[in-house]
Amino acid sequence: MKSPGKPALAALAVALVAAGTLLSGNAAQKNPIAHNKEGWEHLRKEEYKKAVFSFRNALHGNPKYRDALLGLGTAYLHVEAYEQSYDLFSRALSIDPKSADAHVGLGKTLTAMGRYTDAIRSFDRALKLSEQNMDARFGTAYVYVRLGKTIWAERRLQSILRVDPYHYDALLLMAEIKSGENRLREARRYVEKAIDANGEASLAHTTYGEILLREYLNTEDRDFLDEARNALANAIAIQPSGYRANRAMGYLALIEKNYGEAVSRFRTAAGDLESGPLLYSLAMAEDLAGNRDAALEGFLKAIQKDPADSILRARVEDFLVLRDYKIGNPLRVMLNRENYERALERTRKNYPDQAVMYLRRSIMLNPMNLEARTLLMDYYQAEGFNRFYIDEMKEILRIGEDRTWQEKLSLAVMKRRDLLYHREGYSAEDPPRDVPVILVLDFDPAGVMGSHPDAGGVIAGHLSFVLGQFGRMKPVGMRSRKTVECGLICGGEHLEESLAEVDRRIKSGEIDPVDYVVYGTFSESGNHIALDGRLLDYHKGFLIGDFNLYESGAESLPQVSLRAAKRIYDMIPFKGRVLKQKEEGIIVNMGLFDGISPGEKLVIYKFKRRVLPGDRLKKKMIFTVREADTLVSYAEPEQAVDLESIDANDDVLPLKKRRARRIE
Repeated sequence: MKSPGKPALAALAVALVAAGTLLSGNAAQKNPIAHNKEGWEHLRKEEYKKAVFSFRNALHGNPKYRDALLGLGTAYLHVEAYEQSYDLFSRALSIDPKSADAHVGLGKTLTAMGRYTDAIRSFDRALKLSEQNMDARFGTAYVYVRLGKTIWAERRLQSILRVDPYHYDALLLMAEIKSGENRLREARRYVEKAIDANGEASLAHTTYGEILLREYLNTEDRDFLDEARNALANAIAIQPSGYRANRAMGYLALIEKNYGEAVSRFRTAAGDLESGPLLYSLAMAEDLAGNRDAALEGFLKAIQKDPADSILRARVEDFLVLRDYKIGNPLRVMLNRENYERALERTRKNYPDQAVMYLRRSIMLNPMNLEARTLLMDYYQAEGFNRFYIDEMKEILRIGEDRTWQEKLSLAVMKRRDLLYHREGYSAEDPPRDVPVILVLDFDPAGVMGSHPDAGGVIAGHLSFVLGQFGRMKPVGMRSRKTVECGLICGGEHLEESLAEVDRRIKSGEIDPVDYVVYGTFSESGNHIALDGRLLDYHKGFLIGDFNLYESGAESLPQVSLRAAKRIYDMIPFKGRVLKQKEEGIIVNMGLFDGISPGEKLVIYKFKRRVLPGDRLKKKMIFTVREADTLVSYAEPEQAVDLESIDANDDVLPLKKRRARRIE
């Protein structure tokens, strides 16, 4: 596997040489064995940067030193530099395929990257080589936790603790499980036992602080927040530059909206060893603190470190647009080009929904990208979305006068004279739309805190963006949605207050009235993202649909957003209305973009007073669509007499309309 993190490793090596830390002074006098021993001692003390220096010194003297490869891979694993860790454990296995420790290390790395099936295979290989390998058993349990199979995980952990009652990692994972089950008292006991097992390590204090932070997010009880601060302070007292403890303290500062403190904490953590997720956290905190240029520099470093991080890329794209960076900004140009190239690839593979998603993203970053607009215009023409086709052509002409495009537009305008929407007078402006408005709330973190503190908002923003390419609904736009971002807590126990905030924003006119709300939880690990979403009828207050999706890889966020958008599209009940009554039919404000095509059956219900026994209170009138355009359709009744009962603005429903049903 080719690692995108290798340039970062090379840069680190150059920096170390410049600092005189490699092969100088005492380093030159030590042999690889001594450097390796020193590296493992630094690992024990959670001094990861020093460990990296020592292991690299050992490998300089002996590039095939298996123990040093394992140690360096472990150090990078601790600071979430997963691509580098993967390469190192793979190199160790190429030297010694029967190394159980290398299989375990690779399994832990694969777990962190979200490649759970491959991780289980690695742990199974380790167990075949060493049946009593507790770390391999623990690794399998950890995968089960990430997959939400906590019962299986507990069985594994209990078997480990029967053999070794003070297995440090097993105790801490049991504490996390118990916390997730709201059994905080039991979680405390496991953490306290871990501290007894290794009082010199900061990890138990850090884990306890993270558990308490999650308890606060669930309850908003300030006592939990204060306890979390104390636990993390204990961890930092043991290891002042501790990566994980300082990161968690930065997370706590974000909760309190103390962005300057968050920047300081993330910067301290970065002093141990920079990783993509940590650079992300630092840049995000700088952005919230109002340090725009520092944030941009941090995001650029993060992308260079981890170019396959889809949450990072989406966050940077949003940052560049919302902070109004110029279209010519090099980072904006690069991301625009990459989205366009992905769109081209999807077009060649005939994946139109994916192609449109990337084209729209490309145009968001650079509205003057004529290549992207031309390709999107071709898609609209192929789908019969003539209105959108002409609108894109007008936009291209607005960007720059071009006689060729002017001629194409003139030809397209001439041809549209025979199309329904032009004949009915809707070519100058859109017909009235009655599609429901959808608001996507920030997703809440589920279980362990993720590597990206604001991932819930980034995911919600990307899903809102993708929803815009489908008909039947209107998502709250990027800038408007930002006014109702909830921060680190949104749904779950906090849904009621989040909806109250939405109501306040609607009344103040900051967002349009909302019909449906999407909310839920997410989990992330490496390049793996899982969403557990709910669709709520905002007016009636009950759930009408849900979805549970996951994706892995460099495009995990775009792909899971697209799949979620399709699920929501299928669940949303929708209707149109009669715009005009014609001699033999009606014009309705639903069209091809809403999934209405010629041959589709529409229905109008009419209520009337009961006159005689046996009279029906509701009359069902069926219409067949004869002609459909982008946003309007023409339909004729099965019984001509029904036209006498039709009025402008009558509600029109697809006959196969999905009803909103309570599922809670």
